[in-house]
Formats: sequence, C-alpha cells, structure tokens
Amino acid sequence: MIAWRMNMKRVMMVAILFAIHCTVFTASAQDAQVAKIRKLYAEAKAGIEQKKKAELPPNETVVSSNYMAPGAGPIKDVTHYFYDSDFDEEAGAYIYTPYFITRKYNVGPVDFYEEFLFDKGSLVFYFCKTESAETRYYWGPNGFLREMLKGDPILDDAFAARLAGDLKAAFDKMMNRDY
Repeated sequence: MIAWRMNMKRVMMVAILFAIHCTVFTASAQDAQVAKIRKLYAEAKAGIEQKKKAELPPNETVVSSNYMAPGAGPIKDVTHYFYDSDFDEEAGAYIYTPYFITRKYNVGPVDFYEEFLFDKGSLVFYFCKTESAETRYYWGPNGFLREMLKGDPILDDAFAARLAGDLKAAFDKMMNRDY
C-alpha cells in the first residue's frame, strides 16, 4: 500500500510538472507570435508615414459616411483603407489587398477609433479606443491568441473578426469589383 502511494505521488508530480511545462511553452509561443504582429504593425505604420513624408501618396482609399441614427443622432464614419497592389497575369488586372484599415466614428457622444492589421489577407490585430477604454486582440495561424484590455472590453474578438471581414469584403467589392 505504501509503495502504491509513493508511485501515485510520483505520477502526480510528473503530471503537474508536465502541465506547467506545457503552459510555459504555449505562453512563450504566443509571446513570439504577438511580437511578430507588433513588428508587422510598426512596419505598416512606418511605411504609411514614410510615404506621406516623401510626398508619395500611399495606396489609400477613404470612405466617409454621414448619417442620422435613431437614438444616437448624427454619426460620422470615416474609414481609411491602406493596400498593396499586385498584377494578376491570369486575370489581366491589378488585385488590391488591404493590409491596414483605420476607422473613426461616433455613436452619440462616444467617439471610437479602430485599427485592423492584416497579414497575407488574414486579420492578425484589432485595436479599438474610446475615451475610457482600449481593446487589443491578436490572432495567429491557429486562431485567437490574446486580448489586452484597459477598462471594459469594447466588443468581443468574434465580433471584431466579423467586422474586419465585412470591411475587407466591402473593399474587395469597391476596388476589385468582386461582386
């Protein structure tokens, strides 16, 4: 009986150490992916600013909407799409792919600012800021990675991903005539 208890203690200790090791390894892998996304973000922002300073316009499309919303009053929504263009030999046309989208809008008295960063067509980062809160979401090749919040979450990661998809689809219809 004593030998059995000793074996069980060893098995439990090994299981606990294994679980700790797996948790540390997963967190480390996520940290590396988040660092890669942050580098991609910095490069995108720097590239946009560099083109503006050199008086070379970045590939940018701006969509501005002004409308009245019941219960919220006048809303102004301005979306900036920054994109790359590649010539598609097969289609015989340029294909435009957004890599960075910013959106500024209000709902009643609350102002929102959002950023969406894409890597190879996939959403990797979402940022939203109001006067009292900030939300950051990171995605990797295997899905959602991490959230970082200051204050209450402004919207959840699934809605942010869906919103990014909707904005990207609107861009494709507008620029690539993808009907």
